Amino acid sequence: MSSASTEVPNNSRGTDDLEVGSHVGYVFESHSEKQNKLFSLCRETVDLKNCGLLYIAGKQGVKGIRLSLIDTGFDVASYSRSRQMEIVDSEEWFLESERNPKFKTLEELVRKFTQASAQTEAEGYNYLVVISETDMLVRKGFLSKYLEFDTYLGRTLGDLRITLVCAFDKRELTAVGIKDPVTQVSEFHALMI
Repeated sequence: MSSASTEVPNNSRGTDDLEVGSHVGYVFESHSEKQNKLFSLCRETVDLKNCGLLYIAGKQGVKGIRLSLIDTGFDVASYSRSRQMEIVDSEEWFLESERNPKFKTLEELVRKFTQASAQTEAEGYNYLVVISETDMLVRKGFLSKYLEFDTYLGRTLGDLRITLVCAFDKRELTAVGIKDPVTQVSEFHALMI
């Protein structure tokens, strides 16, 4: 594994502060701010060696997140091979693939998260850290559906071995009429980073 991945800067609040079952919100104002915080969380997560990482990529896409992580020295291939890390697309994860996409049902999404958690445990990790970028979902008009799911999963995280970090782009939230994005997001999350 690449030791250069330590180039990802450390932030004041990281994975060490997050317990299994934590439901965390994060509002960012720029692409670089997002990468700084979320990639630091990725680094801290894999460094713990006892938890898996599921990164649900937004508008930057799976390839964009993968390449950006690699640019910071993060050894994506190694963590993927060891099944400690997976990067998936937010549209594929949350939406039905139809001509007019629909948000998946709460039951289906809970099943997906339950399966991801079980797979992580089967691979020998104690719990799963999920980083969920929401920018593409907000842009496509699914903010209320995401928040409904987010609220529901936030209440049931104690039943799963998951820490959920929901990342919101302040610019996307402002564009859909949210006047105070940080306050709005904090209403749905037990902790803000």
